Amino acid sequence: MQVCFLLLAAAVAEGFLPAVLRSQQVGNHARAAALQMIGKQALEKKTKVVEGVKEVMAESQLMFCVRSEGLQVNELNAFRQTLPEGVVMQCVKNTLIKRAVQDFPHFQADGLESVLHYSNFWFFAPEEQIRPAVEKWEEFQKGTKKDGLDIVGGVFDGQFLDAKGVEAVSKLPTKQELMGQTATLLTALPAKLARSVKAAGAERLARGVQEARGAKMARAVKLASEKLSP
Repeated sequence: MQVCFLLLAAAVAEGFLPAVLRSQQVGNHARAAALQMIGKQALEKKTKVVEGVKEVMAESQLMFCVRSEGLQVNELNAFRQTLPEGVVMQCVKNTLIKRAVQDFPHFQADGLESVLHYSNFWFFAPEEQIRPAVEKWEEFQKGTKKDGLDIVGGVFDGQFLDAKGVEAVSKLPTKQELMGQTATLLTALPAKLARSVKAAGAERLARGVQEARGAKMARAVKLASEKLSP
């Protein structure tokens, strides 16, 4: 009886064991395919983010960051509405920032690694909007009265900047402002030059008159002396 049972069990095992193994193999392949698909989608998403950041960097001259902890979604949405046109504020992973700056020498700086920690909001500003971008964040920071929202650091013209450096750069005149100042100086220069020439001419004329008077007086004295001589 036991022999018959063992033979029957063996026969059943021979029939079902390959099927079980095939089922496990199919399941393993399915899981591997699913993981591969997830990894591919994640890579595509990261690539899309990096390409978007590169587009923004191409139009920007300054980038700086602040910590994202403690900021509420509604606060951020309201703040973004106040940013000048052309200024972008975006939460970007540190690894993606490192990848993006590889194509932009003016954002490559030795000290950048020091701020690539924790979660950061990055600001990207074109030259004309550097000052208002920094000023808007400072106004927002003061208005929230929260700690930890100071500017951490940034990069400008290939140089890493601390918070004071970012503020200092924001106070520099833009190219357009410098051109305006130069045009004003060039416009005022002819008038100043004319006044200088006129003043110099008047001074020379007065000196000449004085010298002429002196010469006439000397001749008159000499003539009078000759007449008085016996």
